[in-house]
Amino acid sequence: MDFKAAYRRFRTWQRDPFDNEFDSQDTQHCNNCGHDFVGNYCPYCSQKSGLGSITWRSVWRSVAEVWGMHSRSLPYTLLQLFLRPGYMISDYISGKRQVSFPPVKMLVIVGVMGVIVDFLTGAINGMVKTMSGEKMSYVTDVFSWLNVHLNGVFPPPSDYLNKVFMWLNTHPDVFSLILLSFLIIPIYYIFRFAPRNPHHTLPQGFFVQVFSTAMLLILNMLYDITAQGLLVALLGAVMIYVTYRQLFGYGVWGTLWRVILAFVCGFTLLSILLNTNYGFHLLREQRVDVARGFFLNVPIALAFLLIILAFSYYISKPRPKGKQ
Repeated sequence: MDFKAAYRRFRTWQRDPFDNEFDSQDTQHCNNCGHDFVGNYCPYCSQKSGLGSITWRSVWRSVAEVWGMHSRSLPYTLLQLFLRPGYMISDYISGKRQVSFPPVKMLVIVGVMGVIVDFLTGAINGMVKTMSGEKMSYVTDVFSWLNVHLNGVFPPPSDYLNKVFMWLNTHPDVFSLILLSFLIIPIYYIFRFAPRNPHHTLPQGFFVQVFSTAMLLILNMLYDITAQGLLVALLGAVMIYVTYRQLFGYGVWGTLWRVILAFVCGFTLLSILLNTNYGFHLLREQRVDVARGFFLNVPIALAFLLIILAFSYYISKPRPKGKQ
């Protein structure tokens, strides 16, 4: 077997998976209405070109269409999502809608599948139990450490805070959607001048994160089934990297540092939400002094976020040849 040739065919499929078998200027004969035409479909009756006698391939296509396994099906879209994620997303946001099952509908279906897998596997203790030993304990520790060093004080363990983290942990689909939604604006600025898909829009960024969320939910199902938290986490990191490299066209290091900064910005926005939420909770409990410390974290985090975005924007912005 020629592995190099197989890899080249795979790379060609990654960049353009569409079947152009009949995309030529040759005259086709429609077996349905009898007209001759040029193109993929008969302009008189709309039958696809190349359809002739019934073969085993015809049987497979008929069965596949019943179960939604055609070119725009959910299974085929999920296959593309793991074999050519960035290219597929790039095709979709650039106008090639036939390359994908409707993404929002896909996210809903995958989310429901995730709930079913959680129920069947008994994986109701959260997505990081195997990795950390306890639900979201590492998040609580980081949250505590930051406030100790920024505010000089951290309130005693709070049932409210624990409930927030436990809820996020036991609802990984919602947690993934929240976190990735915070990436829309950072990605918009950090990858603003990318070689591929430059000047992408915020609505396009929304669909980028919808596809990414569906991918992470499938990986969460894999974790539920295998309980291999570290392996699935590494696979998720690799898939995110591959997605953004294919989508925006930067090199290895150009993609890596931008992805890292984008997720730093995403977690910073999440921390702003958590600090604000917990600050209001402390105000309701009349703990004004402690709440003030949490509210002070918000402008600090915003300043940190703006510095990262400004730095990334400046580094990535093209310069006139005479000023490089």
